[in-house]
Amino acid sequence: MVYIGTDSDTRDGVTVYATVLVIYRYGNGGTYFYTLRKEKGNGDMYLRIFKEVEMSLEMANFVKEFLGFKDFEIHLDIGNDGLSSKILPSVIGYVKGMGYKYKIKPWAFAASKIAHRHTK
Repeated sequence: MVYIGTDSDTRDGVTVYATVLVIYRYGNGGTYFYTLRKEKGNGDMYLRIFKEVEMSLEMANFVKEFLGFKDFEIHLDIGNDGLSSKILPSVIGYVKGMGYKYKIKPWAFAASKIAHRHTK
């Protein structure tokens, strides 16, 4: 199974975005690849979340078009609790509108665990 997720963190006026591509083979373990992008500003949480989703969708399009994977999930670093819950319907609609399956916290490990590790 293939999972895609993005997380971000802002520190000293610079936002670091980490997007991961996780390849997991049940019973055989897995591996992941990641990319980092740094931008000045973007401290607003809501803008960052939409940027994270946009970056995950870019990776999903790449995986689908160039790597030929058809079955994968996009993991969103957003959940039913906290401030991000206010934009949950918009984010889910964005991903569903693009035709992809998704998971939110606490099941979105690609974004909330693996990508998060590379934003620090």
